[in-house]
This record gives sequence, C-alpha cells and structure tokens, in this order.
Amino acid sequence: MISVCCPCQYRLAIRLEPGIATIPLAETCGVDPATIFGEIIMLLRPLFTPLAGFAALLCVVGCGNSAVPDVASVPPAPAPAPAPGTPPVLGTKKLTVVVAVVDSLMPQEITATTPNLDALKSEGTFYTESRAIFSAETIPNHVAMMTGVNPARSGIATNNFIDFLDPLNPVERDLSLPEELAANTLFTWVDRKCRVNGLNPDIKTGATLSKKYLFEVFQGDAFDAQRANRNAKVFNVPPDSHWDPTSSPAYIGPGFEYTPDAPTMQQALTQLPEADFFFVSLGDVDRFAHALGTAARSAALLTADAQIGRLRTALEDAGRWENTVMIVTSDHGTDIATNPFTNGISTQGTLDALAGCFTPMTAVQNGGSDSLYVMDRSLPLAQRQAALRAARACLIGTTDCATLCPGATRPANAAQIAGAWYTQDDAADPEGSMPASLVSRHPNLGDLVLVAARGFKFSEPDASGNPIPGNHGHPVTFRNVMLVSGGSPWVKKGQVIAASTATPSDFDRLPEQAENIDITPTVAWLLGLNIQPGDFPEGAGFDGRILDQAFSQFDTAPNAAAPTVCGRFS
Repeated sequence: MISVCCPCQYRLAIRLEPGIATIPLAETCGVDPATIFGEIIMLLRPLFTPLAGFAALLCVVGCGNSAVPDVASVPPAPAPAPAPGTPPVLGTKKLTVVVAVVDSLMPQEITATTPNLDALKSEGTFYTESRAIFSAETIPNHVAMMTGVNPARSGIATNNFIDFLDPLNPVERDLSLPEELAANTLFTWVDRKCRVNGLNPDIKTGATLSKKYLFEVFQGDAFDAQRANRNAKVFNVPPDSHWDPTSSPAYIGPGFEYTPDAPTMQQALTQLPEADFFFVSLGDVDRFAHALGTAARSAALLTADAQIGRLRTALEDAGRWENTVMIVTSDHGTDIATNPFTNGISTQGTLDALAGCFTPMTAVQNGGSDSLYVMDRSLPLAQRQAALRAARACLIGTTDCATLCPGATRPANAAQIAGAWYTQDDAADPEGSMPASLVSRHPNLGDLVLVAARGFKFSEPDASGNPIPGNHGHPVTFRNVMLVSGGSPWVKKGQVIAASTATPSDFDRLPEQAENIDITPTVAWLLGLNIQPGDFPEGAGFDGRILDQAFSQFDTAPNAAAPTVCGRFS
C-alpha cells in the first residue's frame, strides 16, 4: 500500500483483495485529509480481506478551499410579475440554481467540523425535519428530487428490482432504466417550458452525478429506442451537459460503480459555467459508510465538505454567487452496524422452502429493505396473493412456517423484520397494507416489501450477499438533510425550521418538514417554469411543495409569484 501526497496532486488507492491500483489525479490544492484516509483504511483492512471478491475501494482525496468568503453584493429585488394576459418579458439578470447532494449525509453531521456546510447552514434556511421517500435508496430519492412526485407515480421505487420486460426470462438489475421513469424530470420541464416554446432558448441544465446508475436513469428516453416507456405520455430529455462517471480515470467498477468526490467535483466545475440549473451528487460519504463504517465515513465528511466549498468558491469567483440559490440535500441517512457479519436477514431460503406449496418467489435485497416478487406474472392474482400471504405470515411469525409448508422455517434474525407490506392491498390480510405516508406502492418495488429494524439489514440469497456494515432503505434512514442557502437576497438567512411536535416519528409528514419531493417544485418556482397540474400527463400536479419558508417573497404573499421567467429577472 502506498499513499502519495505532493503539492497539487493527491492519490490514495486501496484494494480489499489482492492487487493494488493507484490512480493519480491532478487537482487544485487545499485541504489534505489523505493521511487520515490511509490510516483508517489500513487499520480496517483486516476486517475485509477474508471476503473473497470484495470489490475495490479507491479513495481519491480532493483538494479545495475550505474557507468561506464573505457574501458578495446583493442584487435588487425581482421585478413584479407581469399583468394577466401580458406575455412574460425576460429580465437582464440570470438566476443560478444548484442542487448539491451529499449522499447519505445526516442533519446532525453538519457541525463546526464541516465548515463549508456549516456556513451555508448559517447563511440559509435549515429544516431540522426532512424525509427521504421510501425506499430510502439512492436512485429513487434522486429521482424524487428531480421529479417532485412519489415513487407510486415515478415508478422508481428502489435501487434493485426484478425486470419482467421478458416475462420468460426475468432478470435482477438496477432500477436505472430511463423508460421505467414514468414522470417528467426537471430537465424535461425546463426544456418544455423555456426552450420548446421559445421563451428562453438559452437556458441550460447540467448534471455531474458520481454514481453510474444515476447517470443512467437521467439519460433520457431517446437512449434506448428498443424499450417502450412505461408511461407513453412521458418522454424525458437528459441534462444539456451530462457527465458519464465511467469516463473518469478514477472510476471504481464492480461493487462501487462511482467516481470519488474530488474528480467528480473537478468535472462539475468544468460544467458549471454553462449551467443555469445544475445538479451535482457526491458519493464518498455513502460509499465509505457502506464499506468501512463510522470512522471512514467521518473522514469522508471532511472531504465532501471541502468539495462543497470548491463549488461555492467557483460561483463566487465567477461573480454568480449573489444571484445563486443553492439547495444542499441528501438522498437518505445511514444505519451502521457493529456486527456486519451476523446482523443480516436472509429470506430466500424460506421462500425456496415455501415454493414446495406455493408459487416460487424471489427476494431482492436493498440493504435495509427487501423486495419479494412472485416470479410467474401470468398467474391469477388470487394465487399470487396466497403465496405472498404465506410468506408474510411465516417471516413475521404470525403463523408457524412448517404449518404453511412442511420444511419451511423462519430465517435467522427474522424477529428484526420491522414491517412487511404489500404493494397491492390484500383484503384477506389488511394488516399488510403499506402505511399511508409511504406513497411508494408500485410493481417495481416488489409484491411484498420488508423493512429491517435499526442495526439490521437484508442479505440475499444468503449471508454472503451483503456483508457490509453501512445500510439504508429502511425507516430509520428516512431522515435526510435539507438546506436552502446561497448568495441570493431572496433566501432567508440564519433560519431553522423546527418540528411542530416534540418527538417526530420516521413516518411523519409534518406540514413544516421538507421532503426530497419538494426540490423540483421549489426549483420550478425559482426558475419561473409556470408548471400547472394540467401539464402533467395525469393532471395531478406535484406531490411535493415549494419550500416557501426559505424565501422572503412568501413573508408578504402566501402565493408569491415566481421571481424569474425561465431563470431571468431584472
């Protein structure tokens, strides 16, 4: 193992299996936590080397200016909205809106040890209660951010699913297929509302997303002409500037499938100058928590914070900060276990035993959640539901498994299954209905979805399927970060939106709390996209809301007009 750090170049490479790869990366210098990363990983390496085939973990530690410069001069207030019937007139100023995701960041992790995030918090509006959508996984929550609708409508309800496109040959895969995304994305709304109608042909969007499957899900519907869209009324376009993380020399393949934060942000800074709306997602904090647990995650927080600082500095240096709204968020939280080799719940063996009496079912694990599918989709609903009822009764312990089918037994740790819900209600088992606050019932989530208790996870088909300590997807990881900041005078500074109840639950949907589905409605308002319910294929409007507590316009007008027209104002 070797760690090299010299002025304006950092490199750190670790493999948790035989062979060591080193990828140099030239950067602009700043903070240097490389030594911390190296020490932590070398200390923890013995825990992982026994895992045959455990994927490579490459830590590229980034540079960046962690200083937080003073906010620049303040622009004048936006022009009043045009009178009814008057065609909108573009102003001379451009608004920049940035949505920056620190994957799996939790609210309590923004402290003095993350000075850039902490400064943005003090200069903006911070929501103490914010929620991911279920399943609390990366793909569905990034999609929720960029569509403003729940998984029941978007179709993107989990990370991994069974694809029944060919019903005779179903396959497990990432739910990163653009054709399965059944709702318009923000990139599509900008295109339709500003360019297609000629209102502002010059408005540009961009995305720098560190994970391969995030790049894939936002590729747009023209990418694969052979696969039909789940919603024929939706045809999404990609961002104007859309980076493929697999093109980076620092990209890490199987097992991680992402590019570390420093090269991801370096790429983002090349795309940022052309973008009026920009979406960036950093994956180090999540990937380190998954693989190595708390200590490595804490170190990754420092470098993620530095990258956010670089993003802000770039906007300041370009003279754009005073007209920027930056939303810093996370897709979900994280649950880190101290016993990763014994805290798994493997249901596939039980399902295989039940197949002696019921139709076969397959379990797809997503960390803290488990999706169970009846494999023969041609069977009558009653027959499929009978199998699912048996699986649920056996797994949660309401009926002895052997009574349901000789030889069937509950798996180890089954007592730690905290919920088991159908995605289609079964009148014969109403206790299995999904909680109303989880608007995620969709076939892609499975036929029966299980969630683990804190400190536990699912591992399919057996214990070797998920040996890692960090997991999410289950309700204890619903809490995420929502912070609205930026140099724009429209953003209310130093404000904390607290919960209206003393002990909010993971399942609460309090009127003042934020959710990932609130991001697109908020950005659409800021950019003046004028999206109406009738513009949606089903005429339903957004599931999320404008985060109005964060903006001064709503102090005097509960239904404040958009401050720009397609991102332009005077």
